[in-house]
Amino acid sequence: MNIEIICAGIGGRGVLLASTILIECAIKAGHHAMASDEYGMSQRGGSVVSHVKIGNIKSPVIGRENADVLLSFEESEFYRNLSFLKQGGLAIINSKSKTIPDSVRDLLNRRSCSSYLIDGDGIAKKMGMIQASNMAVLGFFSAFSIGPYNYKSLSDTLREKVPERLFEKNIEVFKAGFSEAEKVLKCKGL
Repeated sequence: MNIEIICAGIGGRGVLLASTILIECAIKAGHHAMASDEYGMSQRGGSVVSHVKIGNIKSPVIGRENADVLLSFEESEFYRNLSFLKQGGLAIINSKSKTIPDSVRDLLNRRSCSSYLIDGDGIAKKMGMIQASNMAVLGFFSAFSIGPYNYKSLSDTLREKVPERLFEKNIEVFKAGFSEAEKVLKCKGL
C-alpha cells in the first residue's frame, strides 16, 4: 500500500505537527514512511508544505498529480497546492466558506476528485483552542479511514505527540472534526 499526502498551510497552523502525527501513525502500523517539509518564511505566516509518503517509496517528495490526499490547513494553500492532487484524490480544506469557486469545482469534478470544506478555525475557536484547527482537519480526515489513518490510530498518536497539558483540548477539537465528517458523509450516503 502506497499513500501520498500533502499537508499545506501557513506558519503557525500546525502543518508540521500534523505531518509528524501522520508519519508516526503509519510507522506504528508497520509501514515505511517518510516526509519532506518545505518552509521558508513560515514564522511570518509564509507557506508551509509537508509531503508525507508511506509504503514502498524511494523519495519523500511528491510530484505533480500524485497526491492521494491534500490536507489544507489554510484555504489559500489549497489553491496553491491543488496541482499535487491526483485524479480521484481527496481534498480536505479548512475554510469558513461553504463553497469553492465554480471553476475549481469543475476542475475537481473533471478529475473525479472529492473535496470537503471544514471550518476548522470555527470548531477550534468554539472549543477555546483556536490554534488547534489542525486537529479539526485531522479529525475530519480520520473519518475516511484511508490506510492506517482512522479515528483510533490518529487519536492514539495524537496522545503521544501533543504535550499532556494540551491533550484534552486538542482531542476535543479532533473529535469535533471527526463528528463533522460523519455528518457530511452520512448526508452523502457514504
